[in-house]
Parts: sequence; C-alpha cells; structure tokens
Amino acid sequence: MHDTIEYYNVYPENKDCVYTTEHWVNHLSNGKQVTVLFVQQWRDGTFTVDLNETNKEKLLTEDHIVLNDWGGCTEQLISGWFYETQIKNKEQYNDAELQEIHKLMFCNNDNKDEYNCEDALDFNNFEQDIMETNGWFMEDTIYEIFNGFELENMNE
Repeated sequence: MHDTIEYYNVYPENKDCVYTTEHWVNHLSNGKQVTVLFVQQWRDGTFTVDLNETNKEKLLTEDHIVLNDWGGCTEQLISGWFYETQIKNKEQYNDAELQEIHKLMFCNNDNKDEYNCEDALDFNNFEQDIMETNGWFMEDTIYEIFNGFELENMNE
C-alpha cells in the first residue's frame, strides 16, 4: 500500500499560543558548556508540514505540538514579545559560574563601566548583541503550539 504524503498548513486554534525557544550556547572559563533558553510568545503563526495519513492521525491526537518533531517549517510569525530567559540546567552551576554566565550575557567593552554585578542572578532579560560579542551562538530554535491547532490540506 502506498501512503501518499500531503502538504498542510498548521495554524494555532487560539491567539498567543505559539512559542519559540532559542538555544544560545557558550563556554565558561572552566570549559563548562552553558545553554541559555530565550523564549518568545507570538500572537499568531503559520507553519507547514508534510504528512502521510498515519502521521496526520497521530498529530491530530495532540493538543501541544513541537513543530520541529514533525519536520515543520515556519512560514510566518506575527507580533512576538519576550516571555522569559532561563539557564538550561541552572542547578548544575555554582554561584561563581552563574555570575560568569550573567556577565557573558550582559557585559561587554561598551558597557562594562555601567554593568551592575549586583543583579548577577537576575537573568530575566536578553541582550543578543552583547551575547554575540561575547561568543554566544544560537544552536537551535524550537517552535511550539499550545492549546490546539488546525490543519489545512494544501493539496486540495
């Protein structure tokens, strides 16, 4: 039996239910790798997936989907805003390492006179330009839809 692949648009059923999580990676002075998760919430979005009938039926049983797990492509994200920043496996780092992570995230040559190490355990922000200057790179982005979604067959 031949299982035909169909092309679908995927839409969230509700507004404000699309999230992206960027994985930013760097290494501390002791060689330990650290990953910072930068999460954005989006008003709306459109994605595409190619599915056979079996995978379509499996997908339709889900309420929360990670588009990456289904080979999804992002077509459009609308009106995003900062949701949160977290250090992946934060409990694995001691206070000195957390302070170094904070400095790598928020301090560079242009602002080192203004950098406030008193806030060194507050990670609730994101400074992409500073992070890139300090050697961070984006390793991956995860795309998720929560609270249901709709499929639109684009082959019909």
